[in-house]
Amino acid sequence: MFFFVLQKCSAFHLLMFHNTQTSRVALHVHNAYNHVCKILVDELGLKWTNNEDNEIDEDAKIICKERMHTEGEPQHCHVVQEIARQQYGVDTSLKSRLQQYFIENQKSSLRIRLFNIFIKLLSCFLYCVRVINDTRKLPDHVQISPKEEGIQYEYLLWVETSDTIWLLQTIVAFISIGETILIFYLSYRGNILRLLINIHFLLEMITSFPFLVQIFYTELRQMYVPVFLNCWLAKGALQAMMHDLNRASFMNHSALFRQVLLLFSVLVCLIFTGMCSIEHLQRAGQRQFGLFNSLYFVMVTFSTVGYGDWYPDVWMSQLCVMVLIIVALGLVPKQLDELGQTWSERARSGGEYGTGWAGKDDTHVVVTITHLEVELIRDFLDEFYAHPENERTEVVLLSPSELDDQTRMLLKVPLWHSRVCYVRGSVLKDEDLERAKLSTAKACFILSARHQQRKVTTDEHTILRSWAVKDFAPDVKQYVQIFRPETKMHVEHAEVVICEDEFKYALIANNCICPAISTFITLLLHTSRGEEGQKSTENWMKICGFHSGNEIYNIRITDSKFFGEFVGKSFSYASFNAHKTYGVGLIAVKPNDIRNNEIRLNPGRDYILQKGDILYYMGLTNEESLFNFTKGLRTQRERANFASSIANIGTMAVEMPMPTEDDQKKKPKRSFLPKGKHKEEKAGLMVEEGHRRNERKPSIAMVVQSQVDVSSSSEEDELKCSSCTGICIQNKLQRTYPQVRSYIGTSNTVCHTMKEKRPFCCLKLTERCEHTNATAAHQYNWKSKPIIVAIERTSSGLYNLIVPLRAYYRPVHELQPIVMVMELEEGDQPATTFLDLLSCFPEIYYIIGKISNLETLLRAGVSEASHVIVAKDKADLSDSAHLADCKAIVTIQKIHRMFPRLRIITELTHASNMRFVQFNTSNPYCLAQSRFEKKERKRGSHMPFMFRLPFANGGVFSANMLDRLLYQSIIKPYVVDLTRLLIGIDQNPGSGYLASVSHFILVFNSKRQYFFFLSFCTPN
Repeated sequence: MFFFVLQKCSAFHLLMFHNTQTSRVALHVHNAYNHVCKILVDELGLKWTNNEDNEIDEDAKIICKERMHTEGEPQHCHVVQEIARQQYGVDTSLKSRLQQYFIENQKSSLRIRLFNIFIKLLSCFLYCVRVINDTRKLPDHVQISPKEEGIQYEYLLWVETSDTIWLLQTIVAFISIGETILIFYLSYRGNILRLLINIHFLLEMITSFPFLVQIFYTELRQMYVPVFLNCWLAKGALQAMMHDLNRASFMNHSALFRQVLLLFSVLVCLIFTGMCSIEHLQRAGQRQFGLFNSLYFVMVTFSTVGYGDWYPDVWMSQLCVMVLIIVALGLVPKQLDELGQTWSERARSGGEYGTGWAGKDDTHVVVTITHLEVELIRDFLDEFYAHPENERTEVVLLSPSELDDQTRMLLKVPLWHSRVCYVRGSVLKDEDLERAKLSTAKACFILSARHQQRKVTTDEHTILRSWAVKDFAPDVKQYVQIFRPETKMHVEHAEVVICEDEFKYALIANNCICPAISTFITLLLHTSRGEEGQKSTENWMKICGFHSGNEIYNIRITDSKFFGEFVGKSFSYASFNAHKTYGVGLIAVKPNDIRNNEIRLNPGRDYILQKGDILYYMGLTNEESLFNFTKGLRTQRERANFASSIANIGTMAVEMPMPTEDDQKKKPKRSFLPKGKHKEEKAGLMVEEGHRRNERKPSIAMVVQSQVDVSSSSEEDELKCSSCTGICIQNKLQRTYPQVRSYIGTSNTVCHTMKEKRPFCCLKLTERCEHTNATAAHQYNWKSKPIIVAIERTSSGLYNLIVPLRAYYRPVHELQPIVMVMELEEGDQPATTFLDLLSCFPEIYYIIGKISNLETLLRAGVSEASHVIVAKDKADLSDSAHLADCKAIVTIQKIHRMFPRLRIITELTHASNMRFVQFNTSNPYCLAQSRFEKKERKRGSHMPFMFRLPFANGGVFSANMLDRLLYQSIIKPYVVDLTRLLIGIDQNPGSGYLASVSHFILVFNSKRQYFFFLSFCTPN
């Protein structure tokens, strides 16, 4: 080992000093060193290292080529090569070169084996030709006496062979035996007995050596030689060639293919051997068999017990049949067992995506996930193939986990069987990525398993998977799903990133501002045809089910027939008239401005539509799908008016909160609509005439002024301090970016923040400090109703819950206090970084306790609260996955029974558990909803839960529904940015925001609907 290291070091120095000035000195030093090492080796009685690999020799050649190209000194290169050979003891003898060509070199050895197979098969073919041309004529020197019965052995020893066939067989035999002797000579290891007992060598001597003897003895040229046994030599050469192919990686054959090929070759050799042996042995009997008759006899014998039409009448033939059956029983079951094991292993490991799955014009996407769940796979396939653009796109599932029974049955459905390919493997292995053909994929979805307790660890795995995909295929677009917001900084290279905590907490916060906005977003993210609820007798179910088919689309204004006539008009004008005429809702625009091309939600009447702008609208179908625009537009309007006709029938069966006595006494600060029918009719708009198109008079042109005030914050209101008992809170706040961020990668959102951070002692609700003596919520005398947030642990995602509730456009005097109930372990306290974040915002407190404890709820102000939010950070999966929500459901039920008027918002792991929220066993309406939900599920609805009252009024949702946002983004890349703007995660200059106005309506008809929409289109 010591000398080996010295040799490596010497070779390194030799290769380093190969320039003109030092090469000669280095060569002399190297020769001296080499001589000393050889002397030491001889003294110690060791053997000089002999490395057959030519790695250093190849390095020397590369150096020589560089030297010849740059300096033109080939003599030094020759010296370097010679010294490299001497240093590493490369054997340049004839035997070593033949070994390198016939055995060690992969390409040349593969060609030789292929030639060997061809020679063996050619000899078998020549044997069949000789048998067909045989007329049972014996040579002249063989005398035979005719016998009526008995075996004529002369026909077994002598056959009729033409000179041409004999010459060809002799040439083939000479080549075959020469190659065999050469190979055995090169692989000789000093044991001649081992060579003589080799089956391959013995068969070669039996089938080829007699032809060499017949060259010198012409009388023996008619002697029978069992050349057909070369089929077994061909089978062995084929098996060796398959090993070489696998070793050289020329052909990526699977183990199953090799096992099938080996089994097929064994069966062919058995049948061919039986056919030729039976044919030849029957030459000595009374019943003569041809090759075809012999083949028929062998096939029938192996498959059945025989028909009796052909049977051997010679004992040697009968013995041969028995031997063949015994050999088949010994070989075939073994091969079948190996094939079965390989088949089961392949079934567990999945297949391989290749050219057989897709056509020339088809593409594929790769979906990677650590744990396969049947619900997740079903949701992905339903949403992915709901878009016509993905009909010719295949899906490759790449996962290290094995398919369970439910997922395997799902993939066997004819709808998915020809579209989905399962590959078991890891994204961290390049071999598995090559099996999934990731480098040619259209996109790669990197998903996270839904039901995970350790979400931080899951995100770490997601980061590595994303990096592995980026390293293997840098040009493939990635669509990544993560849990924690702090993970976003590591996957910024992805095309789209969906963070569950960001969207979940933002939706929960917006539910407190705009009731049921989570339901709206969820229905908007689910691709539907609007067929849900149409079989119901409830009018509100028909309306909600029909409008659930609305989706978000985009189109350039110059290419649109809906909005092309509104170029140069205000956004409000285009929105109202497009909705009234075509039944589509214009919600956002992307200006054609290089300096500011961000999406804007409802920019208002001040924004004028220009050519090149991209518009985003909601509709039952996109404009491009209307092949016949006139006919399609008529159908679109009929479908849009269908819901309005249903609404005009009667009142909506929706449970509405009744105003309390305090609400009636309280004077509203903002009025949205004048009261009374006569005021509705008198509420006018100053308009100017617009262009008439298609004999249609627009309802409004350019909106100028309105009597309706919908401003969310007014400077005059903010300066009034009638609601503040002491120092006005306006003097303590500022509108700016938060000083403290909970994670890297947060969006720049302007909020109401404290000019000076609040002390940590003032954050705990139940402890006195030098700044306050209050120990309960009712002692703080809040003017607005608080929001109670129950959390199990602090999370960076809570930042997205605070931001919408403290956004700059919220009226300062209407900011609702936030009380966080933290279920921490005894003695634990919130992290200092989290308290530092809370101290930047006004009226945010925390209390340590359990939400199921009544005393904790009363201290948090549940009796005066407007909303109670139950947010789960992790699920208990110890017993069953579907029981993970049991704790939250029971807690919600307990709070609901004690405070029936309290609005509770929660997030569940499983959407199917929504039916248990506020469950009432004595309510026949809830039980009727259960029966209707079963019918919707049987009809194939993807959202049978949408008519449950807790989900319909925004009281419950599941974060797992947000996955569909990622699935849609491959077709609609803008939908993620729009959703983030809509729920307040991002803010763009000139963009609108979500707001709600309380107005009690008993009848919601189409006339009042357009009046409402017209009022919203008026200036702020």
